[in-house]
Amino acid sequence: MKRLSRLLLALAAVLPVARAGEAETPPRTLLVEVRDIPAEAQSGEGAFAYNDYNRQRIVSLVRNHAMVLSTPAEVATLREQGFAPEIIMESDDELTLYRRALYGPTLEPDPVYHTYEQILARAAELQAAHPELMVRTQIGETTQFQRPIYAFRISNDATRAHDRPAVLFDGCHHADEVMGAEIVLALMERLVTGYGKDPQVTHWLDTLEIFLVPVVNVDGHHYVTSGHDPRWRKNARDVNGDGVTGVFPEGVDVNRGYSYNWAMGGTADPNGASFRGAHPFSEAENRAMRRLAGLRQFLLSISYHSQGEVIFYPWAWGAMAAPDDKVIKRIAADVASRITRMDGEGTYAIAPGGPSSQSYPWFYGRRGVIDMIIETGKGSHLFPPEDVPGIVAENLKGTVAVLDNAAGPGLSVKVTDAFTGEPLAAEVWLPRVDNETVDRRRSDAHFGRARRLLDPGTYYLVVSRDGYKTAVLPEVTIGADGWTELVVELHAEQ
Repeated sequence: MKRLSRLLLALAAVLPVARAGEAETPPRTLLVEVRDIPAEAQSGEGAFAYNDYNRQRIVSLVRNHAMVLSTPAEVATLREQGFAPEIIMESDDELTLYRRALYGPTLEPDPVYHTYEQILARAAELQAAHPELMVRTQIGETTQFQRPIYAFRISNDATRAHDRPAVLFDGCHHADEVMGAEIVLALMERLVTGYGKDPQVTHWLDTLEIFLVPVVNVDGHHYVTSGHDPRWRKNARDVNGDGVTGVFPEGVDVNRGYSYNWAMGGTADPNGASFRGAHPFSEAENRAMRRLAGLRQFLLSISYHSQGEVIFYPWAWGAMAAPDDKVIKRIAADVASRITRMDGEGTYAIAPGGPSSQSYPWFYGRRGVIDMIIETGKGSHLFPPEDVPGIVAENLKGTVAVLDNAAGPGLSVKVTDAFTGEPLAAEVWLPRVDNETVDRRRSDAHFGRARRLLDPGTYYLVVSRDGYKTAVLPEVTIGADGWTELVVELHAEQ
């Protein structure tokens, strides 16, 4: 405890709070390494409580080991208090200090992190070797540089759409949260190469459609993985219109640009880390994801971010939980329980997120998709190379839970025209479960299919479409396993 007290006193000097009339802290020109930071100092009001939105001082904090920007006076204070901060680099260029802190001694990204071009090249190799298992579709292009954004459909016959549950995994809404791309790429590798060899993988591909978007924010991801700037979070939009791109902190936060309660999320400040843009779906990256959601009705969706070792799910809205709260929490807890934390002490946590502007409230509230954000790793976005394989491997265990939960229990409704037998897009909803916070679920036009994960029990179902008589099924019983299949024939109004 004496050492902790000394540390807190020292860091109070290292991380001063400016007061009215006091001189501002001089530029921090030193990158300092501090080791063996007690757990108490890393949480709550501790001086080393890591804030990944504000890395002006604490750049990273991985396994009790911090990289800190400091002034000479702050370093001297630490030494006076009995600590041994090691000066790693001195530079008047702030970006150089960040590069050293996050990229390492070479000031360049480690090869363990893949560029977008490398991801696409590996995907092309897998597709060429297994053309029946994976198909690439361009869902859009980036806002600033018009780079293509791709989704990959994986199944035992990926050349055509199937009437099956569909699951989506995506990475890198935020440019510097590169672990998402690595996890999605590793999942792609496992699925495509494991079919016919791994019984679990074979079952998934025989019964599901799995969609992968390794990188949503392609322009921003390029800035990080090319070595341009490891701090980059947003996309590459030239917000001020001066014709100059790649100047930090320009851009729009792609994960604050969805239309569900858009004005409640992020910030209107263009320099803010969570700048939400000019209007909902102002960014092409968001429109690409919206297009993908329009092409396929997803059952479950995972969006990978960093950091925190927690899964955020929809939602906490005052005292009101999401209509599917019990099911969502059950699945989130199952996924989290499979992923061991970096320190080996327990597994990921789960927590409800806010109902605004991000992917998970939009996918859930507008499209009926149980979408969750998984915050991978702890204490950084760019992790030391030796930590990357472990984080990827643990998160692949979480994908097992996601894909297994796509087997139900739940309700699978096929809506058809009673006269022609043709599939119909219709509202398929549970009025005693749903409320006005969510749009009504719909069957898709291609198959007339609507699936919904539910706990076992009896439900009141309503199926309706303009021009047809509404069908009411007051007692639909959902079993403990698999899908309860229903065909609902709608009769045209006379």
